[in-house]
Amino acid sequence: MRALARPIADRSKWIVPVAFAAGILVLVAAWVLLYWTESMFTESFLGGYYCCASEQDLPPSGTIERTLSDFFQTSPGKHLPSLLFVGANVGLFAYGLRRRRKLAWWLPWLFIVFTIAYILADFELLVFSWAIGDQFVGPRTGPYAGYERTWYGIALHLMLWAAFFAAILAVLGRLLPKLKAISRVGDS
Repeated sequence: MRALARPIADRSKWIVPVAFAAGILVLVAAWVLLYWTESMFTESFLGGYYCCASEQDLPPSGTIERTLSDFFQTSPGKHLPSLLFVGANVGLFAYGLRRRRKLAWWLPWLFIVFTIAYILADFELLVFSWAIGDQFVGPRTGPYAGYERTWYGIALHLMLWAAFFAAILAVLGRLLPKLKAISRVGDS
């Protein structure tokens, strides 16, 4: 991590802005992919049923389970978890840029690495969560999954969110103060 903080004396003046701009472009693409994976989680675990479920397959109207499923099947509910997670990610990135106060070429790339690691872990977690539900509740026989089958995945997904944010905050907290101190020494 210290290698990121050391200034490179012989680098051209255009390398840092180009690396930063390229990082921003790739990061935006990674955030779009992140939005898509979070939408897949919402549809699979929070929505509870497929589009073609009949009324007799669903819980009675007005129950908490049906109300939650209906909320996460339609707008704004089906976009809410994705928007919250990606929005928090963008907010942390802006926080890192604000704390640095200089163009940090490595910051978008740090977020790209964390986002890709999260997406890979999320796919594995989706498969694992469905396996847990099948093991404890039995195989899925109808179009409605029910929260008794998906609560394992929801809890594991929330823990993945917490781990992601804790890890990125720990790395930012570790890198940014050191860089700030080094930039003060280099500016004088």
